[in-house]
Amino acid sequence: MRKNKGKTGLAICGAFALVIGCTAMFSGLAEAAAAVDMKGAEMIPTAYTLPAAPETSTVPEGYQKAAYTVVEDPLDYYKDKKPSEKDLSQEKAAEMGAQLLWKMFGVKLDGATIYMGYDPGTATFPRESWSGDVRFGKSRTPGDTNYTFLIDAVTGEAFIASFGRTLNVTVDLGLDSGLEKNPSEYMKLAKAFAEKKNLVNGEVKECIYNSQGYGSNDPEITINVIGVNGQKAMITFSRYDQAVKGIGFNASMEIQEMMDKIMEQEAENWVQGGQLNGEREELVVK
Repeated sequence: MRKNKGKTGLAICGAFALVIGCTAMFSGLAEAAAAVDMKGAEMIPTAYTLPAAPETSTVPEGYQKAAYTVVEDPLDYYKDKKPSEKDLSQEKAAEMGAQLLWKMFGVKLDGATIYMGYDPGTATFPRESWSGDVRFGKSRTPGDTNYTFLIDAVTGEAFIASFGRTLNVTVDLGLDSGLEKNPSEYMKLAKAFAEKKNLVNGEVKECIYNSQGYGSNDPEITINVIGVNGQKAMITFSRYDQAVKGIGFNASMEIQEMMDKIMEQEAENWVQGGQLNGEREELVVK
């Protein structure tokens, strides 16, 4: 059994933090994500070679369009961000997100309001995207039950789908050391869910422990899934009742890995640059 406690998805979290907030991770991801200045990260480095985005317009079998309302997300972050002619319309993106949520969670959005936000890409997630925050009822508070999605703004390719809630019971949110040592129960759940939903386009080869954390007052555990063909997914479960709370799809995993490498290289360059500057200063002093 391999464990991956270090890399828990900074690129994904950076893109989605304004929609749902990322699960608090005991590895320190929450603190790192909170320190990101999103307004200062809107320049998209042109040197990035992004994974290809396939067209994804197949309607899930058995799906029937629900009667929901689509509105622009009023968050200040989205205020000046408008889709281009190549991007999906807000209504089309909302429907593709509704289909994704139905396929992953079986939720019907009749009577729901979908708050849609467009993002042209950031330094931590350099792909145009549409985000949707689904609420039932008139309120929109952190304690509401909600469903969220993040999809490619051009093709509709899925990046992330998630489910948020506040439990009506008090449970321990701390690290479960027993699960950390032996997460086999959740690995079995992840394998079954990934193959049922075809998350990695075929059979699962391996499941890897990622991290533990919590969303609202709901303790969570995240498992990475690798398919026999190399595709990857990330699944988060509630440690309270084993409900599926979130899915990171292959496209977002590829972008995350690419951004991890870029950030590691930039950090290495920064360290090397600092060492060189230190050597130059030492020479000047001598």
